[in-house]
Amino acid sequence: MATNRHAQIRYTILDRCFSNFNRLYNYDDLLEEINNVLYELGTEGVKLRQLQYDIEHMKSDAGWAIELIEGLKKERKKAFRYKDKNFSIANHPLNVNDSEQLETTLAILSRYKHREEFNWLEELIPRMEQAFDLVAIGDNGAIGYQENIDLKGRGHVGTLFNLILKRKKVKLIYEPYGKPQQQVIICPYYLKQYNNRWFLFCFNEVYQSISNYPLDRIVSIIELADDFDPLDINWMDYFEDVIGVTKPEESKVELIKLKFSENRINYVVTKPIHGTQKIDNSDETGNTITIEVIPNPELYQLLLSFGADIEVISPSIVRDELIEKIRKMNKIY
Repeated sequence: MATNRHAQIRYTILDRCFSNFNRLYNYDDLLEEINNVLYELGTEGVKLRQLQYDIEHMKSDAGWAIELIEGLKKERKKAFRYKDKNFSIANHPLNVNDSEQLETTLAILSRYKHREEFNWLEELIPRMEQAFDLVAIGDNGAIGYQENIDLKGRGHVGTLFNLILKRKKVKLIYEPYGKPQQQVIICPYYLKQYNNRWFLFCFNEVYQSISNYPLDRIVSIIELADDFDPLDINWMDYFEDVIGVTKPEESKVELIKLKFSENRINYVVTKPIHGTQKIDNSDETGNTITIEVIPNPELYQLLLSFGADIEVISPSIVRDELIEKIRKMNKIY
């Protein structure tokens, strides 16, 4: 099998095509999908022979031992689809080549983990080593992570990620809590994880606005033929003034003053609840902080999680809302 620096890209594209049970792909279709991506990367495409090598490699034990349905046809030409609807090379154990490449990549990344801008590598590297069984025998269980592996919709992450990169419109079958299923046409832009749930941020053509959908409420994802233009939004900036994933329209940032108990203030100082957190020097006890955020449901959930260890000093809009929530809780208990 011929190999080059774009092999993994080709395998990923083929995996996505073989996993798509809403469409059949023949050789011509597969070449078009692969070469469109390669052309966007500024490199030359591949020919039929290379494509055949790639598929044979994926079917081999040296690859991922994929199983394709035999005898499929599209326009009298051989077509390709996985036998198992739930199969993906992303869910398959690493082959030898993948394992060696990943170990090399992690070794290179390790050189930079002590630089301030790459502090996140300190967590990423051991997490990947454990997830892909790259740790030495006897080292399993050396580190644990909070993750809901049973969360419905986790399998949508890879599909949506690829559609975001391809800039393809999508038809979602979506089931809100306590309501009938809905069909929506969206332009997928961004995936964000919060509180062990994944959320898709997209442009909703009905509402003509940014919407977000929790992936555990998405029933199915159907890729459409239409492309969409990228949105001029810096998503890191988009979430800068909120806690969580809800950004109410036409709301403004509030300077929120919070006073904590002696037992809890050190916890909050060492684990800030938002990037704008500052100590309020007007409080001589040192137990008061300020944050600058847009009030949203996630903020109130967080404040309530501190129980009797917190008091909202100001503004009144946030204090009054929290008082109302506590009153409703008091009626229950």
